[in-house]
Amino acid sequence: MLDHESNLAAGLLLAAGDLRGRLIPLLVGDGPDFPVGLLGIIKTGAAFVPVDPTWPVERLRALGRDLDPRVALASPAASGVVEAMGLASRVVYLDSPNGASTTNLNRTVADHDSGQTRTRPEPFDLIYGYYTSGSTGLPKCALNRHRGLVNRLTAMSRLFGHGSTQITLQNSRPTFDSAIWQVLWPLTTGGQVVLPDRDGILDLEQTAYIIGRYTVTMTDFVPSVLAAFVSLLESRAELRDALRSLSRILIGGEPANPPVVRRLHRMLPHVRLTNTYGPTECSIGSIFHDIDPGVNGKIPLGRAIDNTAALVLDDEKRPVQRGQTGEIYLGGECVGAGYLNNPEGRNSQAFVPNPFHEVAGELLYRTGDLAYIDHADLIYFVGRRDDQVKVGGVRIELGEVDAVLGSHPLVGAAASVVLGDAGDVSLVGCVSSRLTDRPPKEVELRDYAAARLPAEMVPHRIVVTDVLPMNRNGKIDRQALVALVNAAQSLGHARGEDEHAPTDPTELVVTAAWCAVLGREYVSVNVPFADYGGTSLTVFRLTIELRARLGGLVRPRDLLASNTVRGQAARIRGDRSDRDMELAQLIRDAAWRPPRIVPAVGRALPSEDRVLLTGATGFIGAHFLAELLTADHSGVVCLVRARSVAGAIERLRAALRHYRLAAADEELTEAINSGRLVVEPGLLESESLGLPSGRYEWLKSTLRCVVHAGAAVNLLADYDMHRSANVGGTRELLRLAAASGGRRLHVLSTLSIFGAAYKTSRIARERELPAADGLADDGYSRSKYVAERLLETGRRYGISSVVYRLGEVWPHRRLGIANPTSFAHAVLYACVRTGCVFETSSTTVITPVDDVARLVIATATDRLSVPDGAIHLLHPATLSLQQMFTILAGNRRLEPVGYGEFRRRVDTLAQLPQPDVRLVRLNLLLPPPDNGADAAPTQFDKLFSSDSANVEVSALMPRAWRTRRRGAVEALAGYLRELSAVPSAALPLPQQTL
Repeated sequence: MLDHESNLAAGLLLAAGDLRGRLIPLLVGDGPDFPVGLLGIIKTGAAFVPVDPTWPVERLRALGRDLDPRVALASPAASGVVEAMGLASRVVYLDSPNGASTTNLNRTVADHDSGQTRTRPEPFDLIYGYYTSGSTGLPKCALNRHRGLVNRLTAMSRLFGHGSTQITLQNSRPTFDSAIWQVLWPLTTGGQVVLPDRDGILDLEQTAYIIGRYTVTMTDFVPSVLAAFVSLLESRAELRDALRSLSRILIGGEPANPPVVRRLHRMLPHVRLTNTYGPTECSIGSIFHDIDPGVNGKIPLGRAIDNTAALVLDDEKRPVQRGQTGEIYLGGECVGAGYLNNPEGRNSQAFVPNPFHEVAGELLYRTGDLAYIDHADLIYFVGRRDDQVKVGGVRIELGEVDAVLGSHPLVGAAASVVLGDAGDVSLVGCVSSRLTDRPPKEVELRDYAAARLPAEMVPHRIVVTDVLPMNRNGKIDRQALVALVNAAQSLGHARGEDEHAPTDPTELVVTAAWCAVLGREYVSVNVPFADYGGTSLTVFRLTIELRARLGGLVRPRDLLASNTVRGQAARIRGDRSDRDMELAQLIRDAAWRPPRIVPAVGRALPSEDRVLLTGATGFIGAHFLAELLTADHSGVVCLVRARSVAGAIERLRAALRHYRLAAADEELTEAINSGRLVVEPGLLESESLGLPSGRYEWLKSTLRCVVHAGAAVNLLADYDMHRSANVGGTRELLRLAAASGGRRLHVLSTLSIFGAAYKTSRIARERELPAADGLADDGYSRSKYVAERLLETGRRYGISSVVYRLGEVWPHRRLGIANPTSFAHAVLYACVRTGCVFETSSTTVITPVDDVARLVIATATDRLSVPDGAIHLLHPATLSLQQMFTILAGNRRLEPVGYGEFRRRVDTLAQLPQPDVRLVRLNLLLPPPDNGADAAPTQFDKLFSSDSANVEVSALMPRAWRTRRRGAVEALAGYLRELSAVPSAALPLPQQTL
């Protein structure tokens, strides 16, 4: 199958002409497209260049210009990236998993019958190019030949046994060259490779289960990630059991950590570790060393593999004496073909003439790494002789980071440093302010860097200072910078907030854990973890530390939900002791005043007449976008949380496809190409929506109205977690509306803002907001209440707005795809998965999402006239959960059980090694059963029952919408049809194996 599909890809690529020696961008993510694509390209005689579709658009455009390829190969999901790189007319698309793919050549890999591969590569031909960080601020493409990779894979078979006996886990992303051996070594020797589904989030627990499920024998880790993995294994015996099949782990990219090696060996004595070394310029890796499990001292890099040479030379390119420090030069079969287009003359600097007749090849590669050789001929790493560093195993030129930070208009100068020891390194940017009265903020600098650099190169912290320290030669003094950063950290943080000490036992425990993990003597309970240099790896270690101190299970998501000691302690306690403080913050937020405007009488709409849509990747927002693209045809601007235009387009397309909005999916590309749809990557809660000043000014001048469907929704999180997106985002949109002359806002809200005090009587007046002390308890509802207060104030200041308060919004009547955040949908889904139903008095009001989309877009585009104020947007048909259960039980023969048994089954399935994610989320929300009662507890009924059951249908809604009942029944029927395909046995989803 793999050979067949790669042959198809090769045949279609060759339709573009002779490709021998050419570079072909390979735009794919994780999964089978990577091996299919790289093998297809190799079979044409060309070389593949992996490109990450999530890279910032400016970087992608630079790569497109650098490569200038005749043809590109991409997965359909990367279509937006292809357009950003300027390759839309030169792309071949791999077939997508659901069979839908497009190509500008009007053909796909799936329907092209190649049947043959026309070109056989030669040993000296190029096989791949990988982009690495560049010291001048631009990435450079390191090229390698077939013979170098063949030598590496052959050496692995000699050292580790034939690949036919191995099952490897591709544990590296395709844009890291270590992914090549993980895929090609087993596949070219008769073995297997496991390609796990990933979303970019580090999930070491899932990695352990994948290894166990597929009896993986070999994989690799960056040493810092291995350290976190070892800590996890020490706390979870079941994960250690899952690694019985694992026989070898390769590590590389950072200095190895002897204590971690010893700890791993104590737990898993059957697993061998091999240290590997080699730059991207030299065929993945050229030096190996099997690590002694009982190692006490420094771990060597090792010795050169077959047909390669590793030399430690002085400045005159003479071998140094044993024990003396010199620079590592590599020679032999591993040496690559240099850099594409020889940027800044780098080829002559890095690839130098080989003066040693006993070393094969005309050139040596100068690594820039310092090392010495001991009396056993083992090479030991000492450090770098330039500004290149490794962070998380990723090679980073500090100059590239400095160049990006230095290009910010408010920055005078920039320099970066790394802090920490091996395995716990953080990247910190330091900048001086260009303007004394307007220093840049850390958050805007990080957002600016994130829009221009890959995620792994964005500094964890950025310190703003008046001037950067210089040495006597007039250069940045990086040692002084380290002292400056440490001094800034010792002061606490960069936000200027008051610091506070712990006030209860739980806060004391969490504070102690933070200090232990961060290596600090003091932390403030109100300072975010990242401000102390905390990263995702340190969050993981913090979880382990807290488990040990509290003697119970603390989950990483508990800590990620709150980023301060105080917030984490509150989640661990599970109490509501901070409600008074939260209420005070809520009242302060609601008192904010927008800019006052005086709308011009008869002001003309802008010529482009565009609707700004937020939240278009969400459940309701995606249907809004579909309505605008297919039914209204207004000009649209979509603000999408993404690092690049390409990434934003991918998110939009993925949402449309997930909700099966096929017509809108087809219209998307045409609307972008015609200019009717403009996609802007931004941050709703950031100043100017996170847009560059030029784009923000353009948006103001073309704005017709705003449809605001974007929101953070997490029923487990508090007000503070929702505050930035839901309150801050509303503030920014009010500023935009004021700056645009009072453009109207159409904002989604929720009927759940009305708390328990309001549920005993019917709510008839849409304009009436509850008092702050009568609010619902959950953070989402409270944040939407504050947003409504801001909009109410805005109307007094001349900013027109309509608020649409929604109850339970159900799937599209015809398509039936549920809202993934809906508690009601999750309960019905869980009944099917667990094979049972239970007694409950819960009721809900069903409003189909297609009806919501039609009404809101009709009012936003002036096809339906409504005054300012709030609309209770819902159908009047109320259905009980028991009625739904009756339908489900009749169709699926579901077993009637008590609520306690239902909850027990959900909990069991949620704890499986590969659990159903929807059941995991539901399990966190389900309240415990009442003692001895079969029926659902009162707390469950409060969670399920729609607040709209006590609300009158809006008098502002057209009569046809207020009286329509059939839509509600159709929406329920559509979702139940979708559930009919859900298996009752909760089996883990299969991983892809080749």
